[in-house]
Amino acid sequence: MTRLAAGRSTHLEPDEIAKATLELFDEGRDPSIRQLAVALNVTPSAIYHHYDSRAEIVQAAVEIVWREIIEEVTGIVGSPFEADPVEALTALGLVSRRAFIRHHSITPYMAGIPRAEELSALGLAMFASVFERFGMTGRVAGEAFHAFASFCFGNALYAASRIAADETLGSDHPTHEELESIRAASGISDTSTAETRLEVDSILDIFETNPERDEALFEAGLSRLLNEFAKV
Repeated sequence: MTRLAAGRSTHLEPDEIAKATLELFDEGRDPSIRQLAVALNVTPSAIYHHYDSRAEIVQAAVEIVWREIIEEVTGIVGSPFEADPVEALTALGLVSRRAFIRHHSITPYMAGIPRAEELSALGLAMFASVFERFGMTGRVAGEAFHAFASFCFGNALYAASRIAADETLGSDHPTHEELESIRAASGISDTSTAETRLEVDSILDIFETNPERDEALFEAGLSRLLNEFAKV
């Protein structure tokens, strides 16, 4: 049996590496192999014994997030292969958005293909099953999946990007009054109503000022999308 590294009580395992990687991302870091080795009290070569590259490690960390999502969705609706399709996709959209906001530093890598082929197979089969229960098959189901993924996962990525931007650049957004002053000076205030401009302006920093309404707006948009699916 190989000797334990100093400061460790167990041998290094792939799952431990992936978990530590996600934890470092959650701390706002984008860890290198060397930084990860320091966190785990091992040498970089010990990590390379389990993974061929940093890319594989990040993929494994993203897998943890997807598994969290699947587990939580299953807890809400039961088996996604049997649940009402609207309930299944609503839960998946909300849970995935919350998860990737919670793990926002790793969200830019969310589209990475999971190393675990069974996870990809399960996830895609789940979507195929859900869309067929909407009455959509073949090309139509593929187009619906594209629309759903673009809206939900794109929204999660945008929300995570806003967090990153605020952390890096600050969140000093102009006020509605400041924007109205600029519009009045440029003569474009008469191109829309004050009520509409106020609502549009409020969206600029709604994630920080009213996260509950932000999520409610996401859910409302998702509901409209799923209603369109139901019409097919």
